[in-house]
Amino acid sequence: MKQVVLLFTFFSSFFYYNNSQAQHKISAYAGWTASQAQNYEKDTPYKEISGTLHMPYLGFEYEYDWKKLRFSTGLSFTTLGRSMSTEKQMAVGSMYVNLPIIAGIQFDLPKNWGLTLEAGAEVGLELSSISVVIYAGDYNHKIGSNVNAVAAVETQWKQFRFGTRLQVGLTTYTPWRMGVNYKHLGLTTYLGYTLWDSKIVEEKRAKQLAKRQANKM
Repeated sequence: MKQVVLLFTFFSSFFYYNNSQAQHKISAYAGWTASQAQNYEKDTPYKEISGTLHMPYLGFEYEYDWKKLRFSTGLSFTTLGRSMSTEKQMAVGSMYVNLPIIAGIQFDLPKNWGLTLEAGAEVGLELSSISVVIYAGDYNHKIGSNVNAVAAVETQWKQFRFGTRLQVGLTTYTPWRMGVNYKHLGLTTYLGYTLWDSKIVEEKRAKQLAKRQANKM
């Protein structure tokens, strides 16, 4: 019984110490996504990289920082697809709501600056398609999903963020023409701001408590 109590005390102390060293943040992002789509014709080696499609980006993120490590998730909204190609086709694409799962390592820089390198994946659910209703095959278009591998670089200054995120499609989709499959390729550049930071909240509470105690004396 004594061993069980000691073991429980050890793990409780370990968890409390790690959690006290952790920092929780909630941030909002806005930016721009430049994307392309590579198609894969059936029974032919022909491949084409389309023109670049430019669309707005919006994201919300929960971040867990522990020492030099960062783990983040949240929701983001991106439109990925292709612009008018060499075949003079209309721009096509899909808007997705994404769930990112990303891990990274942080580096402290002078004058309140920081640098974070991240990698992970995002799983997206298609909300709507663009410029596809003019094709006869679009009546068979169904809501689909998309999975991207993600690599990102982000700089931080106080509560402000600036970063770029590469999104490489792992799944294929057929937006409008039978026999042609596409994979997404996107580059998102964004600005962000930390709306809530547990460390700042704790520091404010500590200052308020110290002020109250000083007034009582």
